[in-house]
Amino acid sequence: GYDLFTAGAVEEARRADDEAYTKSAFDGTFSRIVCIGLLEFSDQMEARSAIAWYGANERELLRQFWARLAQDRPTLYITHNGLGFDLPFIKKRSIINQVKPSVEINLAKFRTEPVYDTMAIWSNWDTRGWVKLDVLARALQVDTKSGSGEQVAEMWEKRQGRELAQYCLQDTYVTYACYSRMNFRQPLSREVILLQPELFDIG
Repeated sequence: GYDLFTAGAVEEARRADDEAYTKSAFDGTFSRIVCIGLLEFSDQMEARSAIAWYGANERELLRQFWARLAQDRPTLYITHNGLGFDLPFIKKRSIINQVKPSVEINLAKFRTEPVYDTMAIWSNWDTRGWVKLDVLARALQVDTKSGSGEQVAEMWEKRQGRELAQYCLQDTYVTYACYSRMNFRQPLSREVILLQPELFDIG
């Protein structure tokens, strides 16, 4: 016979497995990096370049990312949840791949340098006030990105690495624009910032 209770338990177990898998996708211990994007500005916030690395060779991707930071030696890193997610994730993946970071990025909280985390600062470091990037962008009247983070895995599965890199740079632009508005500056347009992006296919 068919036991409805057992079927329900199986469905519950399947759902729990799906949730565990989804959560592990955001843990640097179990996941890997397939794309990193960054925008570079002068100390006067003049646009210099838009760069993204993408591909299956995570070690080489990380090596090139850290080499770029060694070359430029940024004094400020503008992120959205970078303190809680992006930067620790990159650090874990660098350790796992044995790619030594070229610069030490201080991840101390409750400060605005060297990491300006728009999510943390907007909420005054109170986790109850954390908002997603697109929510903050709408509040600050910044054009939001097209798509969502959930599409990243889908793009990667479809081998759309270049599109993924472009999405990543859209994300970095929105973060920069939010930072600008939070500091009473008018952000440069998306067209100016992302005019000639450098997209590196790491294979």
